[in-house]
Amino acid sequence: MESLLVVIPPDADGVDEHKVQAAIDTLRAEADVQAVRVRLPGELDGALHRRGGRTVVVAGGDRHLHSVVAALHRRNELDDALLAVLPDGSGRGFACGAGVPPDPDVAAKTVLAGVERRFDLLVDCRGSVVVNAVHLGRCPARGTPGWWGLGGGRDGFGDHGPLSAFGRPARRRGSVRPRALHVRIEADDEVVADFDRPVWSVAVTNGRSAMSSASSPRPGAGSTVASCAVRADGHAELVVGFAVDPVSAARHWLRRPHPIVRTDIQTVRAREIKVCGQRFWMTCDGQDSGTEQRCTWKVVPQSLRMVVPAA
Repeated sequence: MESLLVVIPPDADGVDEHKVQAAIDTLRAEADVQAVRVRLPGELDGALHRRGGRTVVVAGGDRHLHSVVAALHRRNELDDALLAVLPDGSGRGFACGAGVPPDPDVAAKTVLAGVERRFDLLVDCRGSVVVNAVHLGRCPARGTPGWWGLGGGRDGFGDHGPLSAFGRPARRRGSVRPRALHVRIEADDEVVADFDRPVWSVAVTNGRSAMSSASSPRPGAGSTVASCAVRADGHAELVVGFAVDPVSAARHWLRRPHPIVRTDIQTVRAREIKVCGQRFWMTCDGQDSGTEQRCTWKVVPQSLRMVVPAA
């Protein structure tokens, strides 16, 4: 009989308790299940320390999966650990891109009958891991409300950190107007953006983003930067939204061709991505990661073992 360790986030952490419990009951029908509710980082480390050879099943979204993967990475146990996910709550980009069913109960059946597949991870210069995506933006002014989800509570950017139709961060109610960010961006030592061309936003995704298309057939289409197809080809995807002044943006839409050519969005695939310059805020897999003036992300191929559907 298969042995599973199910890691459950706190009750009020965006997870539907009833759906997760139904999924655990499905697992218990065919496997030896140990369920652990984790409220503090120390509790997560303790659960992983006692897991033995159990498959680690994470209930929740990207940020919950990120916490478990980061803990295993710190413990140097990532290569020995097999993981699975019961997607629930917000920010389920990795599970969706990996083909895991969105319903926790159906995903539980995948855990029991699925196959192992290896995925790439991103590791930055601080030693932190990225499972799905990291978003960069201008640090909010002191004492002002955050934009693009900055300072927005437990969820950080929430789902994916949306872009408006012109590649700029979508403003939330009560937020300040976003300001451009002056940084130098390199992908495999090739300059993608420099200080003379400011950007609204930068995203590094572990897969193919929804902004991969260079054109959009209608206003607002393809306006979300999110990993929608997780790849394992040794490359990350960089999506840069360049700053566009309102007048130029209005002219662009009034004189737009069909389909609309998105010259303000640039997408590049690379093994190593560097960003430096003006201090920026980072949110990794929906979790606030602090501010930096420079950071480098490298792809670590085939370093994450996950259970996914067989077909």
